[in-house]
Amino acid sequence: MLEHFYECYSDLSGLILCPVLGSITPLFIPNSRIRPIRLIGLCASLITFLYPPVPRIQFDPSTAKSQFVESLRWLPYENIHFYLGIDGISLFFVILNTFLIPICILVGWSSMRSYGKEYITASLIREFLMITVFCILDPLLFYVLPESVLILMLCGAEHLLFTGRKLFLCRGLMK
Repeated sequence: MLEHFYECYSDLSGLILCPVLGSITPLFIPNSRIRPIRLIGLCASLITFLYPPVPRIQFDPSTAKSQFVESLRWLPYENIHFYLGIDGISLFFVILNTFLIPICILVGWSSMRSYGKEYITASLIREFLMITVFCILDPLLFYVLPESVLILMLCGAEHLLFTGRKLFLCRGLMK
């Protein structure tokens, strides 16, 4: 059973799944229980940072090729694959991102009273999107994912969200 799990989910896809699972879990906890929500968010971000460091240790800095490449058929009828890989620059940014998200959660720790669940969920979704941005090798998803991170930053104000959508569409038309 574990062999099949390791065949389906290797290092990069497992690294991406940690914040996704951590962002889903607080949704089942009532808003009045802010302490477990904060602890789940902090634990999920720390697990993502301390995820088995195989890519960090086995990374070969002597080559410019992407390493730990994974391919998952995403939309087979359009021949769109979910390609993941990591190179020297993206490895640095993934480590930096997974290091900063627990710090961001700790900085907002005492002020998370009324919107704690939303703060934790948005932080972990942002972490998932940023890790995916730095690991994605598919050109279509490489365009879409950075824009989706911007939409998370604009949540909360309708006029800012409208501006984010316009930015997303205009940028696509200019390319």
